[in-house]
Amino acid sequence: MDLRPIPDDEAGEELFARYVEYAFSPEDGPEVTLDEDRPDPPAQAYGLYGNDPEPVSVCASYDLQAHLRGTTLPIGGVSAVATPPEHRRRGHVETMLRELCRNYRATDTPMAALWAFKHTFYAAFGWATCSRRLSWTAAPSTLRSAAAFDGDWERVNADAWRRLDAVYEAATEGRPLALDRTEAWWRERTLRGWETDPYVSLWTDDDGDSGAYVCYTVETADDGQRLRVADHAARDLDAFRHVLGFLANHDSQVTEATFDTAVDSPLHALVENPDELTSELSVGPLARVVDVAGALEPLTFPIDAEATLVLGVDDPLLDSVTGRYELSVANGAATVERRGDDPAGADAQLGVGALAQLAVGVRAAPTLAQTDALAADSETVRMLDRLFPETTPYLRERF
Repeated sequence: MDLRPIPDDEAGEELFARYVEYAFSPEDGPEVTLDEDRPDPPAQAYGLYGNDPEPVSVCASYDLQAHLRGTTLPIGGVSAVATPPEHRRRGHVETMLRELCRNYRATDTPMAALWAFKHTFYAAFGWATCSRRLSWTAAPSTLRSAAAFDGDWERVNADAWRRLDAVYEAATEGRPLALDRTEAWWRERTLRGWETDPYVSLWTDDDGDSGAYVCYTVETADDGQRLRVADHAARDLDAFRHVLGFLANHDSQVTEATFDTAVDSPLHALVENPDELTSELSVGPLARVVDVAGALEPLTFPIDAEATLVLGVDDPLLDSVTGRYELSVANGAATVERRGDDPAGADAQLGVGALAQLAVGVRAAPTLAQTDALAADSETVRMLDRLFPETTPYLRERF
């Protein structure tokens, strides 16, 4: 089997669309129409080819840059994994993911992330939850008690992406797994939609400085109109109150507003009647390490934490990753040396998914040890907890 890029021409686009549409929206029927007005995602399409001219499986890959523990780390974004029914249950997806992860290693991309249709399916290949989110539903009037209304809102288009990006960067500073958005990402992902493009409104304060934005659509629900926020950001708490004010001002037009936040959102504490809010906690994307040294050495560690320990890492896809690694941390920096192919006998044993969770901070070492995702004695667990303190990562973008 050979994993290679699908040609970037009309025939390649039609082939890829045909596979993906059957996998994710078969109710639309067999006819595939390429719509030039819809988004052109900044991704590379791949096919896994055997002896036939058409692939047995396809996927797409994004070259992402994510902020993580004081650095910006390349992450491969896996998307649109699709296999026609005549080729399923033959291990093709496993083969494709293995080859894709090998490509990431070869191009100095030490981690891979994806949004899973089923958690257990990708967990078998090493992926683990790397981010969680809260999905909120509220009547606009419920938000009014926490809202602010000064300054000005203006409708903008994709040409304002730099102003929006400045707000986004201020809002996500220090947030693990916040992506470094490119112009292509803004234009083709954030500010465009598959069915309809979103409204985009930008808030400026009384000094004329941009402070918040909302990208949203309005759709028909069973009990009226619903405002669905696709993306929003606010540079600080005051700016977030203005986002709430913008939503609250739709109280005569929609019955409810829906939006997502990181799990540490203060919304419950801000509104006068939190009982009128509905929030649902859900897992976000999954991640895994594909290069241990490449994932850990760029990170910034607590300056007062010093340690040398051996990690036994297991990878169900890549034998080249499975093994023992000596991690040495001093003065906030780390070095990683491979010490053998057998992970047994290490100070701590864990999989590439659990290692990714430590790196991004979504699960601390004591929690991993409680769920058997990490095998180590109590002293090693405490040391890993000092090296990798728990954080609140939020990878909001879908891909």
